[in-house]
Amino acid sequence: MSNAIQRIFITGASGKLGAPLCTALVAAGYQVRALCHRYAVDVAGVEEVRGDVGDAKLIDELVGDCDAVIHLATCKEDRDALIDVSLRGTFNLLDAALRTKAPRRVILASGDAVNGIYFNPQPVPIREDMPLIAYPGYYPLSKVLEEAMFAQYYHQAGVPTVCLRMSWIHADDDILNHLTVAGECFGIPVWQELMNEQQRALYAAGRDAAVALRHPNGQPMRRHIVAVEDCVQSFLLALEREGIEGETFMIAMTDPFDYVDAAHYAAERLGIDVLELVDPVGHDFCIDTTKARYVLGYQPACDIRGLIDRAIAFRKAGTPRRQPSGYKG
Repeated sequence: MSNAIQRIFITGASGKLGAPLCTALVAAGYQVRALCHRYAVDVAGVEEVRGDVGDAKLIDELVGDCDAVIHLATCKEDRDALIDVSLRGTFNLLDAALRTKAPRRVILASGDAVNGIYFNPQPVPIREDMPLIAYPGYYPLSKVLEEAMFAQYYHQAGVPTVCLRMSWIHADDDILNHLTVAGECFGIPVWQELMNEQQRALYAAGRDAAVALRHPNGQPMRRHIVAVEDCVQSFLLALEREGIEGETFMIAMTDPFDYVDAAHYAAERLGIDVLELVDPVGHDFCIDTTKARYVLGYQPACDIRGLIDRAIAFRKAGTPRRQPSGYKG
């Protein structure tokens, strides 16, 4: 742990990333204070404060009493929260950091949605210095605006900001909910929308299959994601590394995964079918993590097969899934 940073204030701590991050921060010896909007964080050793990032007076007090800020709170696809959380809330945090001069590091949890992943053609690996051309939606827009504010508070006023631009985060059994057709649907594409009538009928009664997704030309679709544990690693590193103020880092698995390979592996492990489907609109994409690896020291530990193995173990253990965060999405 860095001797300069001891007390951390974190927003959005009740979400998918927040709880494991809080657990890791406490284990690393940090004093953690979390702002709870709707749901409790419920992590031993974390001091919880009820409130909202839109409350400027409260944010001033909390930011002024910390050495670092981690901003996880997000609007997802909530139109009203775009203004209240992503604009006003982010502004309150950054402006409090500017005026109090207390935090030595202010870290934003951003996402590769700002690069238009899947929706926009991606002919080369996505890097930090590429233009932000987000896909349609309030969440991608919110992350573009948040990144812009973080960058300008650094360039204009020297606020010690860092942006971690993460790929699609997977925890618990998320990857199985995404790859398979039975049960809860997680993310896009929505498999029912790509099936023909015969396939819908076959899997309507709970029969399961892992989806081997292909492009219309028959090539397997490839996309990048990241395990929540690797995201946690990136935040711990961003608190410790010196001289990274004003920087952005791409956080993802080492390599994108191949849907056909992943489907066959999951199907074999689960004893289910493999279902071949075609996505007529999606684009492959690859995240370049070179900067994060060489500057932060980031070393992603989980690949797609490891993620599937962890998800299967999670289901076998019967562990309840964590309460969803207060925002939609």
